[in-house]
Amino acid sequence: MVVSRKKKFVNLDFVPTISDSEDDIPDLDESDNEINQGNSAPVKNSSKSTKQKKSKTKNSQELDEDVHEDMNGDFHFNTDGDELTTKFDGWEFLGDKKEDQAKRDVDLDGIIRRKGGLIKKAHVETSDEEQEDEEDEDEKEEEEEEEEAQDKGDDDELAMDGFGMGNAKTTNEAADEEDSESEDMSADEEENDGTSELNIPGGDEKEEEEDDSEEAKANFYAPENEGDEAKKQVHNTFNTLSLSRPVLKGLAALGYSKPSPIQSAAIPIALLGKDIIAGAVTGSGKTAAFMIPIIERLLYKPAKVTSTRVIVLTPTRELAIQVSDVGKKVGKFVNGVTFGLAVGGLNLRQQEQQLKSRPDIVVATPGRFIDHIRNSASFNVDSVEILVIDEADRMLEDGFQDELNEIMSLLPSKRQTLLFSATMNSKIKQLISLSLKKPVRIMIDPPKQAAAKLVQEFVRIRKRDNLKPALLYTLIRKLDGAGQKRIVVFVARKETAHKLRIILGLLGQSVGELHGSLTQEQRLDSVNKFKSLEVPVLLCTDLASRGLDIPKIEVVINYDMPKSYEIYLHRVGRTARAGREGRSVTFVGEASQDRVIVRSAIRSVEENIGRGKALGRNVDWNQVEETNKLIEKMDTTIDEILDEEKQEKEIIRAEMELKKSENLLKHKSEIQSRPKRTWFQTETEKKNAKIFDALSKNKKTTNSKKRKRQEAMEDSSSSRSYKKTKNDRAQDQERTFKKQKAPKNDKKKVKYMKGRN
Repeated sequence: MVVSRKKKFVNLDFVPTISDSEDDIPDLDESDNEINQGNSAPVKNSSKSTKQKKSKTKNSQELDEDVHEDMNGDFHFNTDGDELTTKFDGWEFLGDKKEDQAKRDVDLDGIIRRKGGLIKKAHVETSDEEQEDEEDEDEKEEEEEEEEAQDKGDDDELAMDGFGMGNAKTTNEAADEEDSESEDMSADEEENDGTSELNIPGGDEKEEEEDDSEEAKANFYAPENEGDEAKKQVHNTFNTLSLSRPVLKGLAALGYSKPSPIQSAAIPIALLGKDIIAGAVTGSGKTAAFMIPIIERLLYKPAKVTSTRVIVLTPTRELAIQVSDVGKKVGKFVNGVTFGLAVGGLNLRQQEQQLKSRPDIVVATPGRFIDHIRNSASFNVDSVEILVIDEADRMLEDGFQDELNEIMSLLPSKRQTLLFSATMNSKIKQLISLSLKKPVRIMIDPPKQAAAKLVQEFVRIRKRDNLKPALLYTLIRKLDGAGQKRIVVFVARKETAHKLRIILGLLGQSVGELHGSLTQEQRLDSVNKFKSLEVPVLLCTDLASRGLDIPKIEVVINYDMPKSYEIYLHRVGRTARAGREGRSVTFVGEASQDRVIVRSAIRSVEENIGRGKALGRNVDWNQVEETNKLIEKMDTTIDEILDEEKQEKEIIRAEMELKKSENLLKHKSEIQSRPKRTWFQTETEKKNAKIFDALSKNKKTTNSKKRKRQEAMEDSSSSRSYKKTKNDRAQDQERTFKKQKAPKNDKKKVKYMKGRN
């Protein structure tokens, strides 16, 4: 038997291997069967082998002489199936599995329809010349869209914004094309869109910012040459990044082959296991820059040990869902890589069951992540090897510090930490709490810079704040009369977003909302409707300003000015992604902070010639005032809609409380037997922490020189108290000992003398 087994493979040019499945054992050729027939041992599955022999004899006649007879010459990879498709229409924003009994919700659109809205767009009388100009604009836009569709193919086959790729033209070609057409574009925009040169009053002073000292940077970061060498490496394909075949197959299934600059620089360093602090402009593919090396490293995990090895923290729930979808699509062909989601607002029990299986990668928001560590018995983080913090600068600044400190205390100290953000300008003092080990700093594009093909337009409001809703409606109608463009409108407050939805609905414009007062189901429903163009306009707070990748957003409107230029960059970064063109329109008030942001935008465009434009947009205020008159007539209707909505919410809340009490009576013993959940922070504690942070920030002096002097004094005082010598401490002890041993009469004398003085 041993001799015959050795002789079986004499004539083969390769050594066949046996997989884990017995059904995958390859059949031997005729000579092998003859050898087996000579042996006394019976051959298993003889009927199966005879059928396969007949099929093989037919195929063997068609094989070339160069192809070995054990190889199937007709085999080819199937690229026509559903798995390998280059058509990509954006990330999925799906929450929990839908339960049989869907939660009842207020139908606000139904209320608006009952009040006469959402039927047709409000018509404001205009002159014949203005109507002709609008018709000419619509015709020109239709012609341009047809030409783009012919040149680029179906425009809905969008570049995957998580990768920042998929555009047929390279960045150099796009820059050349932009330079050649810049004169024509500027002329067309001034004629058709009413833009002009921007003139914002006020001084041109720059905001003074403190930077960490060179010595502090050298002690904290890895040598600069590591990051510089990584940025110099140019990879034209993912094949040169030494990635495994399943990962490359997943990338090919999504139709992408060329990595973006942040991916070319970050992936090799991440594969080495080093800590990274990375920054790049929005839409440059940061999500895939950390997800690709994570999945590549998980290929070599121990197969028999199930444990959570990667934690990805994000500031918002929608971003967490999106990051999870990026990872699933990249690792589509990698066997055994599992994902878990731990975000607020979704079904807690479903998440607990998911985390019970100990998925390899858990994408989470900080609050819910701590909740599961405390209250989900089967979930632990003892085996975590990689921690990723997406939108790291926001996580370090916007009230997440307490949660991050708690998470850092729970995670193993020996791990790889990756920080990614579009405006990564956090100070070393903030980064120290994350226990980074000589992180490599990779800043691909200059910080505080908008996308290359973004046209930034500004509208001066002056003292006409009451006309802003009418201006918004007029602008939406002018930019997208047919409702075929995706427009994101950023506002400062949730109440403003909700009221604008009612006003625009009464004027006939279908809009959606995205802010913190909505339930998670409502938020995801708004994103999905906006993504499918069922609702072309989305009213958002800064909840959606970071990281959210919705395909083909043409316009971003800043209804309210953001608090800082960094937030402004994140907002306008929702458009002009992955090498595409985009436009932002910002309503500028008379506040000095507004003018500072506008000057920063203009300065950035002037310093980076060829990277976008900054223009002033002219508005027909007479038409805006006519629209405003219509809105003023709707005041009572708006109040009626808000009252009716409030009443419906109270009815739904009462029904929920009734159902809750019924469940409590039915399942009282089961509910009482459950262990009580412990919370890291209650809602009131979170609010108090945010108020405290805001107050502490406001207490800081505005003058940077004074602030530096104060910090120097604090450092010197702390250093003096810390650097006491042994003699100083001995003298202090001796002094206190003398006081304690002093006679009572002496103490009375001292008090008497103080009283006389």
